Amino acid sequence: MRRFLTGLLRLTGVLAVLGIGAVIALDQYYQHVFPMFVVINDVYCTGMTADNVSEILNDTYDLHNDRITVRMLDGKVHEIPLDEYGVTISYRSAVEEYMRQCKSRPFQWLGNIQEKTVYPTYYCDTAAMTAKLEDTAWLSADPYQGENTVSIVRSTSAGYILVDKTKDLLSRDDAAALICEKIVSHLSGMNGKPFQTTLIDLSTGDGKEICYKDLPYTDEMKDTLAKWEGIRDFQDFHVTYQFGDREEVIDANIVADWMALDEDGGILFDENNTPLLDETIIEEYVAYLSATYNTVGIEREFHATRGDVVKVSGGGYGNKIDERAEYEFLLDAFRSKEGGVRIPEYTSEAWEKGSDDIGDTYIEVDMGSQHMYYYVDGESVIDTPIVTGNVSRKWSTPAKVCFVYFKQKNRVLRGANYATPVKYWMAVDGHIGIHDATWRKEFGGEIYKTNGSHGCINTPLEIMTELYDMVELGTPVIMFY
Repeated sequence: MRRFLTGLLRLTGVLAVLGIGAVIALDQYYQHVFPMFVVINDVYCTGMTADNVSEILNDTYDLHNDRITVRMLDGKVHEIPLDEYGVTISYRSAVEEYMRQCKSRPFQWLGNIQEKTVYPTYYCDTAAMTAKLEDTAWLSADPYQGENTVSIVRSTSAGYILVDKTKDLLSRDDAAALICEKIVSHLSGMNGKPFQTTLIDLSTGDGKEICYKDLPYTDEMKDTLAKWEGIRDFQDFHVTYQFGDREEVIDANIVADWMALDEDGGILFDENNTPLLDETIIEEYVAYLSATYNTVGIEREFHATRGDVVKVSGGGYGNKIDERAEYEFLLDAFRSKEGGVRIPEYTSEAWEKGSDDIGDTYIEVDMGSQHMYYYVDGESVIDTPIVTGNVSRKWSTPAKVCFVYFKQKNRVLRGANYATPVKYWMAVDGHIGIHDATWRKEFGGEIYKTNGSHGCINTPLEIMTELYDMVELGTPVIMFY
């Protein structure tokens, strides 16, 4: 029994010595590689050297996703993928640092799994980065080095404008150097931290001051600027003409056409660099207003009470601009620079000034159905049969748009072979008017074809008694078949 115990003790001692030796040997082995149970960035590193782990991590890192953004003065933002601009990464420093930590804690491999997240170190080849930046499309052009100038051009909607290409010109070399400097500074500040996108703003502050320059004005540019001052003052005129529901605006774009030009289309200036005025253009403009907004004699589409739309042209009713008065007004207003809202003067004036100058109060004479209506504010207040001009004798009442321009009671109507007294007379077009006809017993139908009037609108007395007092001078009268 004693011999057995002695042997057992000896065996145990030998095994203990062997175990301790094995542990020491393993610990010595792990001095050069990562110990057991070490995971870095999801990579199981046991038995691997720092070089092995670094190569794996370097290969799995997508540097293209790390980007710097740059905002230019025009507001556009450009992205810089680091892998295309002379930037490389390496995990070696971070991995070696973690291996040193492992070595400082002997036998930690006997413990639990150790998970570690590390970040790469960025290395910048500034020469390659600068060269790439200078060759990038949004930096390759260097307007600061160009022959930029100032010029006066005719725009499509604002008259003449000044185009000054001497201000805030991008200096490619300065911009590339600043961007490179800021990228290097940003990446150097990572210090073991995850990459964060940063904005390099060249549109404000030091970025704008360093990267954008102004060219000095030459004598020629200064002369152009002096002429621009004269043009700007010339164009500084604004009048809004009101035509009922429509308006016509005179602004810089219109006034720009009032400048006198030479044979080559260049603006003529006086000794003070003020553009010369071509007064005939103002006359043309007033003629344009008349052609656009005069309504006397134009063809109108009229919604007849019977339900259809008729076209009626001719007649003296409508608006007609006093061209001479408006020319003189515009000339004086332009010279004194007194603009504002303007209602033009008229030689003939309708009740309404808009596109519908008839409005909602009018007399409708439907000669085709021999009926007359009087509307007030869109409501029919008179509806009566009538008799118009005798067709068979070529005395037909003309179709046109007129207006009541004269009213008289107890008038004698005179013609070549007649003198007829009437109680109510409303003149609408020369010798043609609306009046009572007590000699008639019937109205409407087809009487007008063979027994019509001399051209007037014969109306029952009881209707004229009411209508005469209701109708005002100037009331439109639409006569049609």
